[in-house]
Amino acid sequence: MSITLKYWNGRGLMEVPRACMAIAGKEKGTDYVDGRFSAPPDNIEANLGRMPCAQVGDAHIGQSVAINFTIASECGMMGSSTTEAGQILAIQEHLKEMGTAFRGLCPYGTEPSTEVLDKWFDSGSTDVSGPADRAGYATRYLTWWMGRIEASLGNDGFAVGSKMSLADVLMYNTFAEFLSKEQAAPDFPAWKAEAFGSKARVDTKLKNYPKIQASIAAVAANSGFQNHLATRGVQGF
Repeated sequence: MSITLKYWNGRGLMEVPRACMAIAGKEKGTDYVDGRFSAPPDNIEANLGRMPCAQVGDAHIGQSVAINFTIASECGMMGSSTTEAGQILAIQEHLKEMGTAFRGLCPYGTEPSTEVLDKWFDSGSTDVSGPADRAGYATRYLTWWMGRIEASLGNDGFAVGSKMSLADVLMYNTFAEFLSKEQAAPDFPAWKAEAFGSKARVDTKLKNYPKIQASIAAVAANSGFQNHLATRGVQGF
């Protein structure tokens, strides 16, 4: 089945589907088209005239959650049962909520100040087990999210089940994705190239969460994924 990904020339909302393709051994130009555009292309009505979009066979699919699900399914990365698929999608939503929480402190496109980073990484609610404390809702920062997500993961070295899935790719994309100087566009700010504006602080935080670390490490060790990183070239963002 032919697959075409449609997005701008950057990582963003299409990097997870690209990573899934690479991990599954799919070859760009042979098994799928990694379309990168400087202006909106045709046939993106499925996402209301916006990108990202994907064409799978004759079907057009919009919205990143739907694209992730479809591409991961085509790559055999949606778990071994409908129950595992549901768990994978739940993790996707957890990570999305966490990102929204961060953007509440640091709006998109804004460089995070030291004060914001200190608040996000080192303060906030700490009720990471049992029923969530509603009283701490407004201060659910990184410690709360990572603690809760860690507790929800499997015990076999992967986020869900006993093999790599979309959930692991999402985990890597959230906590470990970054651009090297060679792959960043000219004058691209370092803070935009790193998760939550500080790779060093994320790496330090990860030491407290072995299951999240194991999930990320599984993706990082995959040869197809390594090749994807090595050959993706300069990214606009």
